[in-house]
Parts: sequence; C-alpha cells; structure tokens
Amino acid sequence: MQYGEGIEAVDPNQRRENLRTTQHFYRIDRRDISFLRFILEAYDGMAVVTTLDAALGIVSVAVAPGSENLVVEIIAALEAEGEIYIEPLASGAAGGHRQEFKCTSFT
Repeated sequence: MQYGEGIEAVDPNQRRENLRTTQHFYRIDRRDISFLRFILEAYDGMAVVTTLDAALGIVSVAVAPGSENLVVEIIAALEAEGEIYIEPLASGAAGGHRQEFKCTSFT
C-alpha cells in the first residue's frame, strides 16, 4: 500500500457545511432560562444559550456540530420530567420584535 492510497479527497466546502453550528429558538418560562443555560452549557462545547427576550422567555440555542441529537434528548428529558416547559419556535419567529410573540402566562 502506498502513502495516501485509500484516502478519499474531501471537498473543503462540504466539510464546512458539516461543521456549522445550528440555531434553535425556544420559548420557556423566564424563571427557567438560567436553569436551561446551566444544564446545556455544563456539557462543554455542546451548546450555548442566549437570551433574546427575557420578559417573554425567548432563547436561542446554538448547537455545536454533532451535538444536535444530544441536545434534543436533554431538552426532551427535562420536559418529560416536568423540570421545564419549552416551546420550539420557528427560526424566523425570533426575529427581534416583541410584538411577534404571543405572551401567555405559565401556570
């Protein structure tokens, strides 16, 4: 076997596509924002939680490549155990204006 034999050439553009962070938007009870942040950011490098609107509980979760399934599992487990209520938002819905969100109270 010669050096480099059997190694496939990788298109650098394709590799970059696979290494992009994915952005997810959620609405949660504003009292749970820090809890969600601490849980997700405790896994170093997995996800970063950013508060977009604290009053309405709108957060953005930037997920590292390859961590999408784990983040979904953690959020589903937290919700199933009744730790938090979390509502996924459409990507464009978190565009920045408070009027775009319907604010209902949590009970």
